[in-house]
Amino acid sequence: MSAKPNVNRWAIAVVAALGMAGGYLYWRSSWVGGSNPLESAKVVPQDALMAAYVVTDEHQWSKLDEFGTPGAQAAIARTVADLEANFLAQTNLDYKTDLQPWIGNVTLAWVPSSATEVATTSLNSDLLLIVGIKNPFRAWWFARNLRFQSQLTLNKFNYKGVTVSQIVPPQGMSIYQATVNNKLLISQQRSAVEKAIDTTTSESSFLMKNGAQELVEQSTELDNALVHFYLPDYSQTVAPMSNRLSDRASLPQVDGVKSVLLSAGLHPQGMRVRFLTEVDPQSIPQYPPVSNQLLNRFPAETIALVNGHGIGQSWSTLVGQSQAQPELQGVLLAIRQMFAAVNLDVDREVFGWMDGEFGLGLISSHEGLLGQLGFGGAVVFETSDRPAAEAMLQKLDAIGRNVIPFPLAIAQRNVSGINVREWKIPLQGALLGHGWLDDNSLFIAFGGPIIEAIATPASSLQESPRFQELAGSLSNPNHGYLYLDMEQITSVINTLPFMMGVKLSPETLDLLNSVRGIGGTGTWTSATQFQSEMLFSLRKTREIPTQ
Repeated sequence: MSAKPNVNRWAIAVVAALGMAGGYLYWRSSWVGGSNPLESAKVVPQDALMAAYVVTDEHQWSKLDEFGTPGAQAAIARTVADLEANFLAQTNLDYKTDLQPWIGNVTLAWVPSSATEVATTSLNSDLLLIVGIKNPFRAWWFARNLRFQSQLTLNKFNYKGVTVSQIVPPQGMSIYQATVNNKLLISQQRSAVEKAIDTTTSESSFLMKNGAQELVEQSTELDNALVHFYLPDYSQTVAPMSNRLSDRASLPQVDGVKSVLLSAGLHPQGMRVRFLTEVDPQSIPQYPPVSNQLLNRFPAETIALVNGHGIGQSWSTLVGQSQAQPELQGVLLAIRQMFAAVNLDVDREVFGWMDGEFGLGLISSHEGLLGQLGFGGAVVFETSDRPAAEAMLQKLDAIGRNVIPFPLAIAQRNVSGINVREWKIPLQGALLGHGWLDDNSLFIAFGGPIIEAIATPASSLQESPRFQELAGSLSNPNHGYLYLDMEQITSVINTLPFMMGVKLSPETLDLLNSVRGIGGTGTWTSATQFQSEMLFSLRKTREIPTQ
Protein backbone atom coordinates (compact mmCIF):
# COMPACT_ATOMS: atom_id res chain seq x y z
CA MET A 1 0.00 0.00 0.00
CA SER A 2 2.98 2.31 0.13
CA ALA A 3 2.62 5.13 -2.40
CA LYS A 4 5.10 7.68 -1.06
CA PRO A 5 7.57 9.06 -1.71
CA ASN A 6 6.89 7.84 -5.23
CA VAL A 7 3.30 9.10 -5.35
CA ASN A 8 4.42 12.41 -3.94
CA ARG A 9 7.00 12.72 -6.71
CA TRP A 10 4.43 11.75 -9.28
CA ALA A 11 1.95 14.28 -7.97
CA ILE A 12 4.39 17.15 -7.65
CA ALA A 13 5.86 16.50 -11.08
CA VAL A 14 2.43 17.10 -12.56
CA VAL A 15 2.18 20.61 -11.18
CA ALA A 16 5.39 21.65 -12.87
CA ALA A 17 4.78 19.88 -16.17
CA LEU A 18 2.96 22.96 -17.43
CA GLY A 19 3.36 22.04 -21.05
CA MET A 20 1.70 18.66 -21.02
CA ALA A 21 -1.74 17.73 -22.33
CA GLY A 22 -4.74 19.01 -20.38
CA GLY A 23 -6.22 15.68 -19.46
CA TYR A 24 -2.96 14.64 -17.89
CA LEU A 25 -2.82 17.81 -15.78
CA TYR A 26 -6.13 17.11 -14.03
CA TRP A 27 -5.45 13.43 -13.43
CA ARG A 28 -1.99 13.93 -11.97
CA SER A 29 -2.88 17.03 -9.99
CA SER A 30 -5.28 15.06 -7.85
CA TRP A 31 -2.21 13.65 -6.06
CA VAL A 32 -0.38 16.89 -5.31
CA GLY A 33 -0.05 18.94 -2.14
CA GLY A 34 -0.68 23.34 -0.26
CA SER A 35 0.41 25.65 2.55
CA ASN A 36 -2.46 26.22 4.97
CA PRO A 37 -6.12 25.27 4.39
CA LEU A 38 -7.59 28.61 5.47
CA GLU A 39 -4.89 30.67 3.75
CA SER A 40 -5.23 28.76 0.49
CA ALA A 41 -9.03 28.91 0.55
CA LYS A 42 -8.79 32.72 0.48
CA VAL A 43 -7.46 32.43 -3.10
CA VAL A 44 -10.24 30.11 -4.28
CA PRO A 45 -13.03 32.02 -6.11
CA GLN A 46 -16.34 32.20 -4.27
CA ASP A 47 -18.23 30.49 -7.11
CA ALA A 48 -16.06 27.36 -6.94
CA LEU A 49 -18.26 24.28 -6.80
CA MET A 50 -15.92 22.41 -4.47
CA ALA A 51 -12.29 22.30 -3.39
CA ALA A 52 -9.65 19.92 -2.09
CA TYR A 53 -6.50 20.47 -0.06
CA VAL A 54 -3.63 17.98 -0.32
CA VAL A 55 -0.51 17.87 1.84
CA THR A 56 2.70 17.02 -0.04
CA ASP A 57 5.06 16.69 2.90
CA GLU A 58 7.25 13.79 1.82
CA HIS A 59 8.01 12.82 5.42
CA GLN A 60 4.32 12.36 6.24
CA TRP A 61 3.55 10.35 3.12
CA SER A 62 6.65 8.20 3.59
CA LYS A 63 5.08 6.70 6.72
CA LEU A 64 2.91 4.64 4.38
CA ASP A 65 6.07 2.78 3.38
CA GLU A 66 5.57 0.74 6.56
CA PHE A 67 2.48 -0.91 5.08
CA GLY A 68 1.61 -3.23 2.24
CA THR A 69 2.90 -6.37 0.61
CA PRO A 70 6.06 -6.07 -1.50
CA GLY A 71 3.92 -6.93 -4.51
CA ALA A 72 1.47 -4.10 -3.82
CA GLN A 73 4.32 -1.64 -3.31
CA ALA A 74 6.00 -2.78 -6.51
CA ALA A 75 2.76 -2.52 -8.52
CA ILE A 76 2.15 1.05 -7.38
CA ALA A 77 5.80 1.97 -7.91
CA ARG A 78 5.72 0.64 -11.49
CA THR A 79 2.59 2.60 -12.34
CA VAL A 80 3.96 5.78 -10.83
CA ALA A 81 7.35 5.38 -12.51
CA ASP A 82 5.82 4.80 -15.94
CA LEU A 83 3.53 7.82 -15.71
CA GLU A 84 6.19 10.07 -14.24
CA ALA A 85 8.69 9.08 -16.93
CA ASN A 86 6.10 9.87 -19.58
CA PHE A 87 5.38 13.34 -18.22
CA LEU A 88 8.93 14.33 -17.32
CA ALA A 89 10.18 13.18 -20.71
CA GLN A 90 8.10 15.93 -22.29
CA THR A 91 9.59 18.68 -20.12
CA ASN A 92 13.15 17.52 -19.42
CA LEU A 93 12.47 18.07 -15.72
CA ASP A 94 14.22 16.40 -12.85
CA TYR A 95 12.14 15.98 -9.73
CA LYS A 96 14.80 16.38 -7.05
CA THR A 97 16.57 19.36 -8.60
CA ASP A 98 13.69 21.17 -10.35
CA LEU A 99 10.56 20.52 -8.32
CA GLN A 100 11.04 19.19 -4.81
CA PRO A 101 12.89 22.26 -3.47
CA TRP A 102 10.02 24.70 -3.99
CA ILE A 103 6.61 23.01 -4.27
CA GLY A 104 4.46 23.05 -1.14
CA ASN A 105 0.92 21.87 -0.49
CA VAL A 106 -1.77 22.29 -3.14
CA THR A 107 -5.40 23.34 -3.21
CA LEU A 108 -7.57 22.17 -6.09
CA ALA A 109 -10.76 24.07 -6.93
CA TRP A 110 -13.43 23.32 -9.50
CA VAL A 111 -14.50 26.68 -10.95
CA PRO A 112 -17.47 27.09 -13.33
CA SER A 113 -16.48 27.96 -16.88
CA SER A 114 -16.70 31.59 -17.91
CA ALA A 115 -19.75 32.53 -19.96
CA THR A 116 -17.43 34.06 -22.54
CA GLU A 117 -15.59 30.79 -23.13
CA VAL A 118 -16.72 27.49 -24.59
CA ALA A 119 -17.57 25.21 -21.70
CA THR A 120 -16.69 21.54 -22.00
CA THR A 121 -18.09 18.49 -20.26
CA SER A 122 -14.65 17.77 -18.82
CA LEU A 123 -13.60 18.76 -15.32
CA ASN A 124 -10.14 19.53 -16.71
CA SER A 125 -11.26 22.83 -18.18
CA ASP A 126 -12.63 23.97 -14.81
CA LEU A 127 -9.77 22.87 -12.58
CA LEU A 128 -7.76 25.52 -10.76
CA LEU A 129 -4.58 24.54 -8.88
CA ILE A 130 -3.19 26.76 -6.15
CA VAL A 131 0.33 25.55 -5.42
CA GLY A 132 2.09 26.76 -2.31
CA ILE A 133 5.61 28.01 -2.98
CA LYS A 134 7.84 27.12 -0.07
CA ASN A 135 11.05 28.47 -1.66
CA PRO A 136 10.43 31.54 -3.88
CA PHE A 137 14.01 31.67 -5.20
CA ARG A 138 13.99 28.05 -6.34
CA ALA A 139 10.56 28.60 -7.91
CA TRP A 140 11.94 31.60 -9.82
CA TRP A 141 14.93 29.57 -10.95
CA PHE A 142 12.66 26.81 -12.17
CA ALA A 143 10.48 29.28 -14.12
CA ARG A 144 13.60 30.81 -15.66
CA ASN A 145 14.84 27.44 -16.87
CA LEU A 146 11.41 26.47 -18.17
CA ARG A 147 11.37 29.48 -20.51
CA PHE A 148 14.36 28.10 -22.40
CA GLN A 149 12.73 24.79 -23.28
CA SER A 150 12.42 24.91 -27.06
CA GLN A 151 9.35 22.69 -27.32
CA LEU A 152 7.23 25.14 -25.29
CA THR A 153 5.84 28.46 -26.50
CA LEU A 154 5.51 31.11 -23.78
CA ASN A 155 3.17 34.10 -24.12
CA LYS A 156 2.77 36.73 -21.39
CA PHE A 157 0.10 39.34 -20.68
CA ASN A 158 -0.86 41.60 -17.81
CA TYR A 159 -4.05 41.19 -15.81
CA LYS A 160 -4.69 43.84 -13.15
CA GLY A 161 -0.99 44.24 -12.47
CA VAL A 162 -0.23 40.51 -12.38
CA THR A 163 1.78 38.78 -15.09
CA VAL A 164 -0.08 35.78 -16.52
CA SER A 165 1.80 33.28 -18.67
CA GLN A 166 0.24 31.15 -21.36
CA ILE A 167 2.34 28.04 -21.92
CA VAL A 168 1.60 26.28 -25.20
CA PRO A 169 2.83 22.68 -25.54
CA PRO A 170 3.47 20.96 -28.88
CA GLN A 171 0.28 18.98 -28.31
CA GLY A 172 -2.75 19.42 -26.10
CA MET A 173 -4.32 22.48 -24.48
CA SER A 174 -2.55 25.58 -23.28
CA ILE A 175 -1.84 26.13 -19.60
CA TYR A 176 -2.26 29.50 -17.88
CA GLN A 177 -0.28 30.33 -14.77
CA ALA A 178 0.46 33.29 -12.52
CA THR A 179 2.19 33.85 -9.19
CA VAL A 180 0.41 35.78 -6.42
CA ASN A 181 1.44 35.99 -2.76
CA ASN A 182 3.83 33.02 -2.95
CA LYS A 183 1.21 30.87 -4.63
CA LEU A 184 1.33 29.51 -8.15
CA LEU A 185 -2.06 29.58 -9.90
CA ILE A 186 -2.49 27.04 -12.71
CA SER A 187 -5.44 26.25 -14.96
CA GLN A 188 -6.32 25.34 -18.51
CA GLN A 189 -8.83 28.19 -18.44
CA ARG A 190 -7.59 31.74 -18.51
CA SER A 191 -10.78 32.82 -16.75
CA ALA A 192 -10.07 30.56 -13.75
CA VAL A 193 -6.65 32.15 -13.19
CA GLU A 194 -8.13 35.62 -13.59
CA LYS A 195 -10.89 34.80 -11.10
CA ALA A 196 -8.26 33.70 -8.57
CA ILE A 197 -6.35 36.97 -9.09
CA ASP A 198 -9.58 38.90 -8.55
CA THR A 199 -10.17 36.94 -5.34
CA THR A 200 -6.81 37.96 -3.88
CA THR A 201 -7.73 41.65 -4.24
CA SER A 202 -11.24 41.40 -2.81
CA GLU A 203 -12.99 40.24 0.34
CA SER A 204 -14.91 37.61 -1.59
CA SER A 205 -13.55 34.05 -1.62
CA PHE A 206 -14.53 30.41 -1.22
CA LEU A 207 -14.74 31.05 2.54
CA MET A 208 -17.72 33.32 1.88
CA LYS A 209 -19.64 30.47 0.24
CA ASN A 210 -22.43 29.13 2.42
CA GLY A 211 -20.94 26.58 4.84
CA ALA A 212 -17.42 26.66 3.39
CA GLN A 213 -15.57 28.39 6.24
CA GLU A 214 -16.96 25.93 8.79
CA LEU A 215 -15.77 23.01 6.67
CA VAL A 216 -12.27 24.41 6.25
CA GLU A 217 -11.94 25.16 9.97
CA GLN A 218 -13.17 21.69 10.95
CA SER A 219 -10.73 20.04 8.55
CA THR A 220 -7.85 20.93 10.84
CA GLU A 221 -9.26 18.74 13.64
CA LEU A 222 -8.04 15.44 12.16
CA ASP A 223 -4.47 14.72 13.23
CA ASN A 224 -1.96 13.72 10.55
CA ALA A 225 -4.41 14.58 7.77
CA LEU A 226 -3.12 14.31 4.21
CA VAL A 227 -6.21 15.16 2.16
CA HIS A 228 -9.32 17.31 2.70
CA PHE A 229 -12.26 17.54 0.30
CA TYR A 230 -14.76 20.38 0.76
CA LEU A 231 -18.26 20.27 -0.70
CA PRO A 232 -20.30 23.17 0.69
CA ASP A 233 -23.80 23.99 -0.51
CA TYR A 234 -24.28 20.33 -1.41
CA SER A 235 -27.75 20.55 -2.94
CA GLN A 236 -26.80 23.48 -5.15
CA THR A 237 -23.63 21.74 -6.32
CA VAL A 238 -24.93 18.28 -7.14
CA ALA A 239 -27.07 19.33 -10.11
CA PRO A 240 -24.37 21.25 -12.02
CA MET A 241 -21.75 18.65 -11.13
CA SER A 242 -23.94 15.86 -12.50
CA ASN A 243 -23.90 17.61 -15.86
CA ARG A 244 -20.09 17.65 -15.86
CA LEU A 245 -19.41 14.18 -14.50
CA SER A 246 -19.98 10.90 -16.28
CA ASP A 247 -22.92 8.75 -15.19
CA ARG A 248 -20.57 6.45 -13.27
CA ALA A 249 -19.15 9.34 -11.25
CA SER A 250 -22.37 11.30 -10.63
CA LEU A 251 -23.07 12.38 -7.07
CA PRO A 252 -26.15 11.11 -5.22
CA GLN A 253 -28.85 13.68 -4.62
CA VAL A 254 -29.97 13.46 -0.98
CA ASP A 255 -32.56 15.86 0.38
CA GLY A 256 -31.50 17.50 3.61
CA VAL A 257 -27.72 17.37 3.09
CA LYS A 258 -26.23 20.85 3.32
CA SER A 259 -22.46 20.26 3.14
CA VAL A 260 -19.86 17.50 3.25
CA LEU A 261 -16.26 17.43 4.46
CA LEU A 262 -14.03 14.43 3.75
CA SER A 263 -10.66 14.16 5.48
CA ALA A 264 -8.14 11.35 5.18
CA GLY A 265 -5.02 10.88 7.24
CA LEU A 266 -2.52 8.50 8.72
CA HIS A 267 -3.25 6.24 11.68
CA PRO A 268 -0.91 3.91 13.58
CA GLN A 269 -2.81 0.99 12.04
CA GLY A 270 -2.96 2.45 8.52
CA MET A 271 -5.37 5.10 7.20
CA ARG A 272 -8.38 6.85 8.72
CA VAL A 273 -11.11 8.60 6.72
CA ARG A 274 -13.68 10.93 8.26
CA PHE A 275 -16.88 12.40 6.78
CA LEU A 276 -18.65 15.34 8.41
CA THR A 277 -22.11 15.91 6.97
CA GLU A 278 -24.17 18.98 7.84
CA VAL A 279 -27.89 18.24 7.46
CA ASP A 280 -31.29 19.84 7.74
CA PRO A 281 -32.83 18.24 10.87
CA GLN A 282 -36.30 18.69 9.36
CA SER A 283 -35.39 16.41 6.43
CA ILE A 284 -33.07 13.97 8.20
CA PRO A 285 -34.21 13.41 11.80
CA GLN A 286 -31.73 12.45 14.49
CA TYR A 287 -32.01 9.00 16.09
CA PRO A 288 -30.53 7.89 19.43
CA PRO A 289 -27.40 5.69 19.41
CA VAL A 290 -27.77 1.91 19.26
CA SER A 291 -26.95 -0.28 22.24
CA ASN A 292 -24.80 -2.61 20.08
CA GLN A 293 -25.98 -5.50 22.26
CA LEU A 294 -27.03 -7.20 19.05
CA LEU A 295 -23.33 -7.76 18.34
CA ASN A 296 -23.39 -10.43 21.06
CA ARG A 297 -25.74 -12.44 18.85
CA PHE A 298 -23.02 -12.90 16.22
CA PRO A 299 -20.17 -15.36 16.78
CA ALA A 300 -16.48 -14.45 16.80
CA GLU A 301 -16.18 -16.17 13.38
CA THR A 302 -18.13 -13.32 11.78
CA ILE A 303 -16.04 -11.92 8.92
CA ALA A 304 -18.32 -9.07 7.82
CA LEU A 305 -21.06 -7.18 9.62
CA VAL A 306 -23.30 -4.14 9.30
CA ASN A 307 -25.53 -3.18 12.20
CA GLY A 308 -27.70 -0.25 13.14
CA HIS A 309 -31.35 0.49 13.74
CA GLY A 310 -34.46 1.95 12.17
CA ILE A 311 -34.64 0.17 8.80
CA GLY A 312 -38.37 0.88 8.77
CA GLN A 313 -37.83 4.58 9.49
CA SER A 314 -35.15 4.79 6.77
CA TRP A 315 -37.53 3.22 4.26
CA SER A 316 -40.25 5.71 5.22
CA THR A 317 -37.76 8.58 4.78
CA LEU A 318 -36.85 7.36 1.30
CA VAL A 319 -40.51 7.08 0.39
CA GLY A 320 -41.04 10.66 1.52
CA GLN A 321 -38.01 11.94 -0.40
CA SER A 322 -39.14 10.14 -3.55
CA GLN A 323 -42.06 12.54 -3.88
CA ALA A 324 -39.60 15.20 -5.06
CA GLN A 325 -37.18 12.87 -6.89
CA PRO A 326 -38.61 10.98 -9.90
CA GLU A 327 -35.44 8.89 -10.28
CA LEU A 328 -35.85 7.64 -6.69
CA GLN A 329 -39.47 6.76 -7.38
CA GLY A 330 -38.29 4.41 -10.13
CA VAL A 331 -35.96 2.59 -7.72
CA LEU A 332 -38.66 2.19 -5.08
CA LEU A 333 -41.14 0.96 -7.69
CA ALA A 334 -38.68 -1.73 -8.80
CA ILE A 335 -38.23 -2.87 -5.17
CA ARG A 336 -41.99 -3.01 -4.62
CA GLN A 337 -42.50 -5.03 -7.80
CA MET A 338 -39.75 -7.47 -6.83
CA PHE A 339 -41.41 -8.28 -3.49
CA ALA A 340 -44.91 -8.20 -4.98
CA ALA A 341 -43.81 -11.00 -7.34
CA VAL A 342 -43.61 -13.29 -4.28
CA ASN A 343 -46.79 -11.89 -2.69
CA LEU A 344 -45.14 -9.55 -0.17
CA ASP A 345 -46.17 -5.95 0.53
CA VAL A 346 -42.80 -4.25 0.99
CA ASP A 347 -44.16 -1.29 2.99
CA ARG A 348 -46.27 -3.25 5.47
CA GLU A 349 -45.01 -6.83 5.56
CA VAL A 350 -41.28 -6.32 4.98
CA PHE A 351 -40.15 -2.98 6.39
CA GLY A 352 -43.20 -2.06 8.44
CA TRP A 353 -42.19 -4.07 11.53
CA MET A 354 -38.42 -3.38 11.38
CA ASP A 355 -38.42 -0.66 14.05
CA GLY A 356 -35.55 -1.86 16.28
CA GLU A 357 -31.88 -2.66 15.93
CA PHE A 358 -30.64 -5.00 13.22
CA GLY A 359 -27.47 -6.85 12.27
CA LEU A 360 -26.45 -8.40 8.94
CA GLY A 361 -23.38 -10.62 8.96
CA LEU A 362 -21.31 -13.11 6.98
CA ILE A 363 -19.88 -15.92 9.09
CA SER A 364 -16.95 -18.15 8.24
CA SER A 365 -17.91 -21.81 7.83
CA HIS A 366 -16.52 -24.72 5.85
CA GLU A 367 -19.21 -27.22 6.73
CA GLY A 368 -22.74 -27.93 5.60
CA LEU A 369 -24.53 -27.05 2.37
CA LEU A 370 -22.64 -23.75 1.93
CA GLY A 371 -19.28 -25.12 3.06
CA GLN A 372 -17.69 -24.80 -0.38
CA LEU A 373 -18.32 -21.06 -0.35
CA GLY A 374 -16.45 -20.75 2.94
CA PHE A 375 -19.15 -18.67 4.62
CA GLY A 376 -22.83 -18.39 5.43
CA GLY A 377 -25.00 -15.45 6.42
CA ALA A 378 -27.39 -14.30 9.10
CA VAL A 379 -29.65 -11.35 9.87
CA VAL A 380 -31.06 -10.46 13.29
CA PHE A 381 -33.92 -7.98 13.75
CA GLU A 382 -35.35 -6.50 16.92
CA THR A 383 -39.01 -5.53 16.60
CA SER A 384 -41.86 -4.26 18.74
CA ASP A 385 -44.41 -5.86 16.38
CA ARG A 386 -43.83 -9.60 16.64
CA PRO A 387 -47.21 -10.57 15.08
CA ALA A 388 -46.35 -8.68 11.88
CA ALA A 389 -42.94 -10.36 11.76
CA GLU A 390 -44.56 -13.77 12.31
CA ALA A 391 -46.94 -13.11 9.40
CA MET A 392 -43.97 -12.33 7.17
CA LEU A 393 -42.25 -15.58 8.24
CA GLN A 394 -45.34 -17.59 7.31
CA LYS A 395 -45.29 -16.05 3.85
CA LEU A 396 -41.56 -16.72 3.66
CA ASP A 397 -42.14 -20.41 4.34
CA ALA A 398 -44.87 -20.43 1.68
CA ILE A 399 -42.39 -19.01 -0.79
CA GLY A 400 -40.01 -21.82 0.10
CA ARG A 401 -42.64 -24.45 -0.57
CA ASN A 402 -44.08 -23.00 -3.75
CA VAL A 403 -41.34 -20.98 -5.45
CA ILE A 404 -38.02 -22.76 -4.78
CA PRO A 405 -37.42 -24.94 -7.90
CA PHE A 406 -36.09 -28.03 -6.06
CA PRO A 407 -37.36 -30.39 -3.35
CA LEU A 408 -37.50 -28.68 0.02
CA ALA A 409 -38.60 -29.94 3.42
CA ILE A 410 -39.62 -27.37 6.05
CA ALA A 411 -39.62 -28.69 9.62
CA GLN A 412 -39.14 -27.41 13.15
CA ARG A 413 -36.38 -28.46 15.53
CA ASN A 414 -35.02 -27.28 18.86
CA VAL A 415 -31.51 -25.82 19.02
CA SER A 416 -30.38 -25.24 22.62
CA GLY A 417 -33.87 -24.28 23.68
CA ILE A 418 -34.63 -22.17 20.61
CA ASN A 419 -37.35 -23.33 18.21
CA VAL A 420 -36.04 -23.10 14.66
CA ARG A 421 -37.90 -23.70 11.40
CA GLU A 422 -35.45 -25.10 8.86
CA TRP A 423 -35.52 -25.39 5.10
CA LYS A 424 -33.74 -28.65 4.28
CA ILE A 425 -32.66 -30.09 0.97
CA PRO A 426 -32.88 -33.90 1.21
CA LEU A 427 -29.49 -35.60 1.67
CA GLN A 428 -27.67 -32.23 1.62
CA GLY A 429 -28.61 -30.34 4.75
CA ALA A 430 -30.22 -27.11 5.89
CA LEU A 431 -30.37 -24.19 3.47
CA LEU A 432 -32.10 -21.67 5.77
CA GLY A 433 -33.48 -21.43 9.26
CA HIS A 434 -35.38 -18.82 11.27
CA GLY A 435 -36.48 -18.44 14.85
CA TRP A 436 -36.76 -16.11 17.86
CA LEU A 437 -33.75 -15.59 20.12
CA ASP A 438 -36.02 -13.84 22.63
CA ASP A 439 -39.44 -12.21 22.60
CA ASN A 440 -38.45 -9.44 20.19
CA SER A 441 -35.29 -10.70 18.40
CA LEU A 442 -35.82 -12.58 15.15
CA PHE A 443 -33.01 -14.29 13.26
CA ILE A 444 -32.78 -15.72 9.76
CA ALA A 445 -29.65 -17.77 9.02
CA PHE A 446 -28.34 -19.30 5.80
CA GLY A 447 -26.55 -22.64 6.22
CA GLY A 448 -26.92 -25.30 8.94
CA PRO A 449 -23.73 -24.44 10.86
CA ILE A 450 -24.73 -20.76 10.85
CA ILE A 451 -28.04 -21.62 12.52
CA GLU A 452 -26.10 -23.33 15.31
CA ALA A 453 -23.62 -20.44 15.58
CA ILE A 454 -26.36 -17.79 15.92
CA ALA A 455 -28.44 -19.85 18.36
CA THR A 456 -25.51 -20.73 20.63
CA PRO A 457 -22.36 -18.69 19.87
CA ALA A 458 -19.33 -20.02 21.75
CA SER A 459 -17.91 -16.50 21.86
CA SER A 460 -19.35 -13.28 20.47
CA LEU A 461 -18.05 -10.93 17.80
CA GLN A 462 -17.28 -8.30 20.43
CA GLU A 463 -14.76 -10.73 21.93
CA SER A 464 -12.92 -11.10 18.62
CA PRO A 465 -9.42 -9.51 18.75
CA ARG A 466 -9.78 -8.24 15.18
CA PHE A 467 -13.10 -6.55 15.93
CA GLN A 468 -11.67 -5.00 19.09
CA GLU A 469 -8.65 -3.79 17.11
CA LEU A 470 -10.85 -1.96 14.60
CA ALA A 471 -13.70 -0.83 16.82
CA GLY A 472 -11.49 0.29 19.69
CA SER A 473 -10.48 3.56 18.05
CA LEU A 474 -13.91 4.37 16.56
CA SER A 475 -16.56 6.55 18.18
CA ASN A 476 -18.71 4.90 20.81
CA PRO A 477 -21.64 5.33 21.48
CA ASN A 478 -22.56 5.27 17.82
CA HIS A 479 -25.28 4.34 15.34
CA GLY A 480 -23.80 1.02 14.26
CA TYR A 481 -20.66 -0.54 12.84
CA LEU A 482 -19.32 -1.60 9.49
CA TYR A 483 -16.83 -4.42 10.06
CA LEU A 484 -14.79 -6.34 7.48
CA ASP A 485 -12.15 -8.90 8.44
CA MET A 486 -10.25 -8.57 5.18
CA GLU A 487 -7.78 -11.35 5.88
CA GLN A 488 -10.67 -13.83 6.16
CA ILE A 489 -12.59 -12.23 3.29
CA THR A 490 -9.52 -12.35 1.04
CA SER A 491 -9.20 -16.05 1.79
CA VAL A 492 -12.78 -16.51 0.57
CA ILE A 493 -12.15 -14.30 -2.47
CA ASN A 494 -9.16 -16.45 -3.38
CA THR A 495 -11.52 -19.45 -3.57
CA LEU A 496 -14.59 -17.95 -5.23
CA PRO A 497 -13.00 -16.90 -8.56
CA PHE A 498 -11.55 -20.41 -8.94
CA MET A 499 -15.01 -21.90 -8.41
CA MET A 500 -16.47 -19.46 -10.96
CA GLY A 501 -13.71 -19.96 -13.48
CA VAL A 502 -12.27 -16.46 -12.95
CA LYS A 503 -8.75 -15.63 -11.85
CA LEU A 504 -7.82 -12.43 -10.04
CA SER A 505 -4.67 -10.63 -11.13
CA PRO A 506 -1.59 -10.83 -8.86
CA GLU A 507 -1.75 -7.04 -8.40
CA THR A 508 -5.34 -7.23 -7.15
CA LEU A 509 -4.49 -10.02 -4.73
CA ASP A 510 -1.46 -8.09 -3.45
CA LEU A 511 -3.65 -5.07 -2.70
CA LEU A 512 -6.24 -7.23 -0.94
CA ASN A 513 -3.54 -9.01 1.04
CA SER A 514 -2.26 -5.64 2.24
CA VAL A 515 -5.47 -4.89 4.19
CA ARG A 516 -6.03 -6.54 7.58
CA GLY A 517 -9.47 -5.14 8.19
CA ILE A 518 -11.89 -2.24 7.68
CA GLY A 519 -13.99 -0.70 10.41
CA GLY A 520 -16.49 2.11 10.23
CA THR A 521 -19.15 3.80 12.32
CA GLY A 522 -21.22 6.96 12.52
CA THR A 523 -22.60 9.22 15.21
CA TRP A 524 -24.41 12.53 15.61
CA THR A 525 -22.02 15.15 16.97
CA SER A 526 -24.81 17.74 17.13
CA ALA A 527 -28.44 18.14 16.12
CA THR A 528 -27.34 19.05 12.58
CA GLN A 529 -24.03 17.22 12.05
CA PHE A 530 -23.40 13.52 11.44
CA GLN A 531 -19.84 12.18 11.59
CA SER A 532 -18.79 8.97 9.83
CA GLU A 533 -15.39 7.33 10.31
CA MET A 534 -13.60 4.55 8.50
CA LEU A 535 -10.37 2.89 9.63
CA PHE A 536 -8.32 0.87 7.16
CA SER A 537 -6.03 -1.43 9.12
CA LEU A 538 -3.07 -2.27 6.88
CA ARG A 539 -0.56 -5.05 7.24
CA LYS A 540 2.94 -3.96 8.20
CA THR A 541 5.42 -4.86 5.49
CA ARG A 542 7.79 -6.42 8.02
CA GLU A 543 4.97 -8.70 9.23
CA ILE A 544 4.30 -10.12 5.78
CA PRO A 545 6.32 -13.29 5.05
CA THR A 546 8.33 -13.17 1.84
CA GLN A 547 7.69 -15.84 -0.74
